[in-house]
Amino acid sequence: MNSSNLSNISILPSEANCRIWKEEYHQENYVSTLAAVILNIVTCPMTVCLNLLVVVAVIRKPRLQTMYNILLCALAATDLVVGAVVQPSFIVQEMSLIKGSSLTVYCAAYNKVVFLFLAPCLASLSLLALLSTERYLAMKYSLRYQHIITTFRVATAVISCWVVALLPPVFIYSASLAAQGLSIAVSIVFVSLVVIFYCHISVYSVTRRHTRQIKSQQVSQDAAKKFLEDKKAAITTTIILGFAVSSFVPSLVYRFMPPLPLHNYLGNLFISFKPLLLSCVLINSLCNPVIYCWRSSVLRKAMLELLGKKNTG
Repeated sequence: MNSSNLSNISILPSEANCRIWKEEYHQENYVSTLAAVILNIVTCPMTVCLNLLVVVAVIRKPRLQTMYNILLCALAATDLVVGAVVQPSFIVQEMSLIKGSSLTVYCAAYNKVVFLFLAPCLASLSLLALLSTERYLAMKYSLRYQHIITTFRVATAVISCWVVALLPPVFIYSASLAAQGLSIAVSIVFVSLVVIFYCHISVYSVTRRHTRQIKSQQVSQDAAKKFLEDKKAAITTTIILGFAVSSFVPSLVYRFMPPLPLHNYLGNLFISFKPLLLSCVLINSLCNPVIYCWRSSVLRKAMLELLGKKNTG
């Protein structure tokens, strides 16, 4: 970035939230930004292709259309939005910084990317809460599962997740409603985390009880087989959650750490990591379909069939 651009900082709105308005563009920033751009350029096509394959496979293969897989499909569609919209926008934004665009142009792009990313981020967290709830109901109320979890209810829940997730960025985009938008976003995160935590503790308890029953041969073979399938799905959900948490934690640590002085080397070096931290969150959308394929041989075979590598017989 040209040093002349830094002279414009004083005329920019003080309430704006843009990382480079408060930093100098040293070599470390250039390296971090370039690394983030390259990382997203490499992963963006894979994110789009893999999540698109998951969505198409679930839609076209009736054997995959279980309630659990439908929720995975909804999560894959959300990740598809990240790969098709958010990552390209992030790449363009950071490339403009490398090319030396003005702070005004860069920060306008920065705010748009934040706007684009917030909705799928909140939707993903809400869908993870739905996945956890579905696994809880499947394990806790296995005999009544078919009556509790219906296609209509799942579709309604997925649509509701997206509608609610769209509210915070829309409100935040309007200066007069920014506070309400932030409150809604915090509420979504809090409620989702509480639901996820409660469901996983409950699933763990139910799993231990059913495992003891199977070992003592108090259940039929069919019931034992179904339990093992449900347990595998629950473990898959836990792995997905684990990767999601690990991708968000670095950004959260960055967000809530006390600010370092910007006039010294360490302060500028700390700020320079932000593009890479945001990239970790974006790349989580690539991790999810990889986990689906790893954990589900049926889904993996269906995706290979779509690629034409196996016969569809």
